Amino acid sequence: MVTVALAGASGGLGLTVLRHFAANRGDHNIVLLSRFPQTYWTAQGIDIRTVDYTSRASVVQALKGVHTVLSLIGGSAEALRDSQLALIAAAKEAGVQRFAPSEFAGSGGGYEIDLYAGKGEVWDAVKASGMEHTRFVCGLFMSVFATGTPKAVTSTGEAEGAKTGEEEALAGLRPWNFVVNMSAGTADLPGDGSAKVMFTDMRDVARFTVAALDLESWPEELYMYGSVMTWSEAVTIVERVQGRKFLVKENSADELKAGCEDAGKRFYNQVRLSLTNGWDVGEHSLNSMFPGIKPVTVESFVEKWWDGVELGEPRWEDDKGFM
Repeated sequence: MVTVALAGASGGLGLTVLRHFAANRGDHNIVLLSRFPQTYWTAQGIDIRTVDYTSRASVVQALKGVHTVLSLIGGSAEALRDSQLALIAAAKEAGVQRFAPSEFAGSGGGYEIDLYAGKGEVWDAVKASGMEHTRFVCGLFMSVFATGTPKAVTSTGEAEGAKTGEEEALAGLRPWNFVVNMSAGTADLPGDGSAKVMFTDMRDVARFTVAALDLESWPEELYMYGSVMTWSEAVTIVERVQGRKFLVKENSADELKAGCEDAGKRFYNQVRLSLTNGWDVGEHSLNSMFPGIKPVTVESFVEKWWDGVELGEPRWEDDKGFM
């Protein structure tokens, strides 16, 4: 039994991990690091420790007795860098033995993406800290296939407080038509769509991450996935389920680089540029280590949220950039 501290678990992926961990904590104790009181989680028996990341002493005190820190901090580039660097320094001083920074993206780090640039500095600090560490790699969240679904909320979503099926399917992420516009029937591909990509449902990211706490040792990267396929293969699945042919546009690396000059779509195009080389599975797969976990596949996800939905003729729309 060890004590595990979660940082940045108030929303998005962090909240999904916290929900799963709280329901499947096993022999582990959970500490939730938070800037504010969390009365709901206190009532669930979670140890809430208030922290101020600008105060080293505050964070060190909050991490006393903690064995493992899972960072799920998100938001701005500054938060990803500054809060995590403060957390790493305090964790080392407090005697924390294991640390997982907030990665949860593709292989290779993706540090050429502006929003994630600070993650490179964080990763270097983790490696230099002397703490055992790993980078959780899950590729793209399967929620990219959720935006726009009119399906009703299920019992899972109701238990989480979701008001709509779309909110449940997005699992804490904001609606965004990334590469595929599921309602409009379009696919704005990275490259020619032939590179392999990992897709993982956020609830499965939580399951694999919590399961990894039981490993005796951590390699520097731990991979997880629901499906590994090309964008073209994913579009074929969507077309079958929706019963219509998508409008598809290929984008060369040079075109995506040019698109990065548009400030409103810089992040979108930087991520797509990174995906032209693929985000495939590496050596250490949590799927192999925990065969009892049966993750959601792209096909089953798309069928759940789009099968039987009546849709019109495909049409290109002017998608908003993601900021």
